[in-house]
Amino acid sequence: MAQWSFAIVSDIHVYSKGTVPSAFQTVVGQLAALGPRFVVLCGDATVGNPGDGVDSDRVKAWWLAFHAALAPLRMAGIPVLPIAGNHDYYTDNHRRGYFGAWPNVTADAESAGLGSVTGQPPLSYALRVDDVFLLFLHVVDQKLDAGVEAFAQQALASDEATGAALRLCCGHVPLVSMMGKTSETFRDKLGALLAGGGVSAYFSGHEHLVWDQELAFGDATLRQIHVGTASGTYHYPLNSSTAAAHVRDGVGTLPYTGQRFALLPGTKQQADKVTVTIVDIDDGTYDVRHLALRDDRLEPFGIA
Repeated sequence: MAQWSFAIVSDIHVYSKGTVPSAFQTVVGQLAALGPRFVVLCGDATVGNPGDGVDSDRVKAWWLAFHAALAPLRMAGIPVLPIAGNHDYYTDNHRRGYFGAWPNVTADAESAGLGSVTGQPPLSYALRVDDVFLLFLHVVDQKLDAGVEAFAQQALASDEATGAALRLCCGHVPLVSMMGKTSETFRDKLGALLAGGGVSAYFSGHEHLVWDQELAFGDATLRQIHVGTASGTYHYPLNSSTAAAHVRDGVGTLPYTGQRFALLPGTKQQADKVTVTIVDIDDGTYDVRHLALRDDRLEPFGIA
């Protein structure tokens, strides 16, 4: 039986001055010790903003610092599979920096025995690892680009996908927002495409919080999982409707799993600030574990 794990990290946000948050460096060391088969970067490694005027040299410095922080993974032989976040991709300089930071995604995946990469890494691409088909989509806002949509449709109709026991997808922006407003057009378009293509779960970052729920698209369902922030640089509260439905007496509940979590007193912010997600694969099935950094150790997210 094929048993292995991979990790998902997101929203690290290298500081604008070019240093990496210390919590993320601790997370990387912990992940290297855990030994996942690979790590997915679910976007927003950097901190670009619209019209920020940041030049190419500074963007390059952000990525050099970020890659230096990944050294323990490289030393452990653990490859990183990236997608872009909105803060990595606003301006031409941001985009050039992002492409320059990830020139070897295909070679790194193949040399690590992860299979052949199709598509256009480091944007939208796919690969099959054993009996698991992994789809990575370039989704940096609540819009589904026509090219991304076409690639997803083609990839999910491929023999690699249809012959896999399990299909999973990663994109930066979630289908349904837990901290802001949701574009119903985006949710329904991408959600129906994934659910109709047999995808079991969609993993996203962007919102700096952990969430886990099931969404329905016609007769099909899709699990949506927010992975949080792996550096804890800043945090968003749950929006009012989410808190009203899932928080009681300062304790929240993830609707899919029933996992309980604490909120910071007097707020709608989750108490666990630095989080990563581990996906355990067992012969074509999967299980999701959310971990939080506490006292420099990764421990189970939430309340035991």
